[in-house]
Amino acid sequence: MIKNFIRFAVEKNILNHIFLVFLVVLSIFSYQKIPKEIFPPSNLDAISITGAYAGTSPDVLDKIAVKELEDEITNLNDIDRIESAIKNGAFSITVYLKDGAEKNEILDEIKDIISSQRSDLPSDMDEPIAKVMTTTYPLVAIAIASDKSVEEILEVASKLKSSLSKIPDLSDIFIRGDADKELVIKIDEKKLLAYNLSINEVYSAISSLSEVFPVGVIKERGNHLYVSTFGGEKEVEKLKNIRLSIGGKRIKLSDIANVAFSLEDLSEVSHFNGKTNISININKAKTGNAITLVKEIKKLLKEYEAGYEGFTFQAYSDTSVWIRNRLNTVISNILFGLILVSLSVYIFISGRIAFVVGLGIPVSFMIGLIAAQMMGYSLNMLSLLGALIALGMLVDEAIVVAENIYRHLENGDTPKDAAINGAAEVFPAVLTATATTIFAFLPLLIMSGEMGVFMRVLPIMISILLLSSLFEAFFFLPLHAKDFLKVKTKEKKNESWWRSFNLIYKQILSFIIHYKKSVLSAFVFVTLFFIGVFFKNIDFQLFPDFDTTEIYISGKVDINYDIHNTQEIVNEVEKLLLANLSKDDISSIASVSGFMLDAKYRPHVAENNFHIFINLHERKPENFFNIYINPYLSPEYDDTNMRRSRSALKILEDVKKLTDKFATDERFEEFKAVVPGAGIVESDVEIALSHPNIKVVEEAVKILSEKLSQIEGVFNVQHDLQEGKKELKLRVNEYGQSLGFSEKLISTYLRPYYFKAESGKMFYNGELINIRTQESFKDNFDSISTFYLPIPNSDKKVKLSEVVDFDFVDGYSDIYKDDGRRVSSVFASLNKSIMTSGKMFKLLEAQLKQIEEKGVSVEIKGEEKEGDKVKEEMLRAAIIAVFLIFLALVWMFDSIVLSILILTTIPLSLFGVLGGHLLMGLNLTMPGMLGVVGLSGVVVNDGIIMMDFLKKAKSYEDIIKYATMRLRPILLTSITTVLGLATLIFFASGQAVILQPMAISLGYGIAWATVLNLF
Repeated sequence: MIKNFIRFAVEKNILNHIFLVFLVVLSIFSYQKIPKEIFPPSNLDAISITGAYAGTSPDVLDKIAVKELEDEITNLNDIDRIESAIKNGAFSITVYLKDGAEKNEILDEIKDIISSQRSDLPSDMDEPIAKVMTTTYPLVAIAIASDKSVEEILEVASKLKSSLSKIPDLSDIFIRGDADKELVIKIDEKKLLAYNLSINEVYSAISSLSEVFPVGVIKERGNHLYVSTFGGEKEVEKLKNIRLSIGGKRIKLSDIANVAFSLEDLSEVSHFNGKTNISININKAKTGNAITLVKEIKKLLKEYEAGYEGFTFQAYSDTSVWIRNRLNTVISNILFGLILVSLSVYIFISGRIAFVVGLGIPVSFMIGLIAAQMMGYSLNMLSLLGALIALGMLVDEAIVVAENIYRHLENGDTPKDAAINGAAEVFPAVLTATATTIFAFLPLLIMSGEMGVFMRVLPIMISILLLSSLFEAFFFLPLHAKDFLKVKTKEKKNESWWRSFNLIYKQILSFIIHYKKSVLSAFVFVTLFFIGVFFKNIDFQLFPDFDTTEIYISGKVDINYDIHNTQEIVNEVEKLLLANLSKDDISSIASVSGFMLDAKYRPHVAENNFHIFINLHERKPENFFNIYINPYLSPEYDDTNMRRSRSALKILEDVKKLTDKFATDERFEEFKAVVPGAGIVESDVEIALSHPNIKVVEEAVKILSEKLSQIEGVFNVQHDLQEGKKELKLRVNEYGQSLGFSEKLISTYLRPYYFKAESGKMFYNGELINIRTQESFKDNFDSISTFYLPIPNSDKKVKLSEVVDFDFVDGYSDIYKDDGRRVSSVFASLNKSIMTSGKMFKLLEAQLKQIEEKGVSVEIKGEEKEGDKVKEEMLRAAIIAVFLIFLALVWMFDSIVLSILILTTIPLSLFGVLGGHLLMGLNLTMPGMLGVVGLSGVVVNDGIIMMDFLKKAKSYEDIIKYATMRLRPILLTSITTVLGLATLIFFASGQAVILQPMAISLGYGIAWATVLNLF
């Protein structure tokens, strides 16, 4: 059947060339249409529940909402674990599901639980929202900076948002720091006391200031009218002069309250390069080209810059740069790989074969691109890195097929017969070799959790490209071979060096066969010995370190500072950085007061928090490939922002020197400067502690923090057991109870004063805004201690302090829970060149044992936990891969002995893997282990090619003869694969460094396995 398929490809010359042209055109359309993004949006096996109730402490919010939800959700099927984060006035619960769980069914059950508990929540609290967690990634952020007021900047930001929303394929356009206009009525409690007015009566009167709902309709013939009220007075003076009817009295609003239109309380205050700033964060829709979209956005920003004097519009955190750079890297690597492959084939065989084989690379990528687009995949960081890994393997099939066709030509076949017979002869071996490679990568799909969601696109993309290459090798390659391949005398003379190489190979092989037992025993012993030595001397880390384009400074000022005090202090830091850091290093500095990211990059909102983002320029090209080759082979090369010559870590050293004085400044409770990590695990070290007594946990946190700070290579030690604002508990005393007071009654009186309650709505400048009330002097303890309450069923009043006892409770800014248990965690970062997580935990054993003896539950998380999980899943994937490869080999050779013989190259190839890592000065990593799993399929390919001929041998002379016939294709496939990976092995930069260990595992492993297969 395969012969007929190849014959059709060869004989229908014109038709199939038209088909090739059609594929070229279709690939162009596919490239234009396929989404281009940083990472693909993905649904995680998790459900998030979020809720809020303003003015509530974490402890109270846990008791009234979170705990009951956790208890009910725990009883559902297929729940893996539950993590909760409770902050001032808000909470989030993440429900992680077991593999294979029906997300939508569990989501419906959780929604039912929320609905059933609605009656237990405060009546004015919105119902918590549950949804399946979806990972989306930002496209770009826009800074709108000016010396004008926040209100004016917000107005411009709103207009820009409207303009941005008209650009197709943008989603989640969010104005950060947005605030709605509202009418604030600050009630003077002392004046109410003088007028002898009840707060509830005042509250009721204020709520009648405006009515926004329609009155009705008049349907008179010829005079159809909709009837509604004016929707409230629009001017402050008129509002002040409104007379309210309260307790039988007519009182002007201005006599008892201050009235003003203002923005709602700002939760964040931001600066950009020293100016007041409002940011717009933009995400990309599932469809759309990130590179094109950012170009459109920047064009729009130029128009706004010209139209608004005194405003700066700047795009930053532009993720399309990563996509563009990765596209450039992949395409330049493809073209450079094409050159290297063609050159190697030219040297080993002929220029004509080099052309035929080289043509297969772009054709394979075109077919792969069309298939990926039709299957709904996108061009993103992971799929492009998968293409980069596959580059070196794509020509293996083509080389084997082309070399065999050429051999048939040398033996005297016609071009047509050589193309058909030569290709058909190696089809079983090539098909099996392709299958084993795919079988090696496919088990990576079993990886679970968030890492599995991200990494599974790699085996899929590699499989798509390998199958594309297989199709090209047996359809288009024979067609081109028939037209272009010829055997010339001149070419044969040029192969004299190859005949000499063959002779040397035969002599070495003859020696090995003659002393086979001694050579084999010594070789296996030495190889296994060095594998053991390498294992002992290599460390493990989850991901390799690579340079980033951001530096974070985060911390807290005194807890009693408000957001404006915080911003004044942060401005000092910002000005110092802007004045002293090199403009060749930094592109911009953005600060946010009222917000910070902790060690796990979780957001914390509090008025005394701050976070400074130091945005860096792109790194200048530093290696040979990126300086002299990449610019000329990249389709969208842009070096305008490549100004930085130093790493982020080096710049961080300068930042720390500049800001050292702030770390000891008494105004700061916390001050940290770090380079953010990358990967699925947010923190290198994370140790979660739990105990019923929070004081015991505090002591355990202190012990671990002190020890970690003393270990060399450990830095940025933090914990999340942070002191929060004190909580004032009001307990009704006996006297208060005798007067008829209850907690609910007291809350009813106090809430309008201290809660900034919503009293109604009104129309203002065409918008519906809130009317809110609060007490003028509420932010003073004396105002509550001297607050007068009306005594139930009496005309008299009494001080609050006389009817309640004040209990001050120390609080924490946040509460974190795992499966309903409150946990506190200690975090740290590691300098991987000095310390790995495995080494660190050995040094920490005594302290962990001491803590556990006190009854504290200790759970190791972070890189150590994820690393153990990865090792376990990699082992499982490797076992599955080897089994699938074994089945493919048995199908091919119908022999268990021959199949096992080929499989022996897999464990022995670890010599090349581990030796390569040590030679390159890298630890073993998760990508490196992925490479080992993939290597198991690649290394047997040369064994299949060799064994396919050796099985015909009847004597030692036949073995040497057939082995020599396979020398050229085996060397070529190995050399081209290693050359295809060479730029990733030796010249990796930026995010490509993540996959450098995988390339090292494959490249060095294949190089060593070539020796194994040849001898």
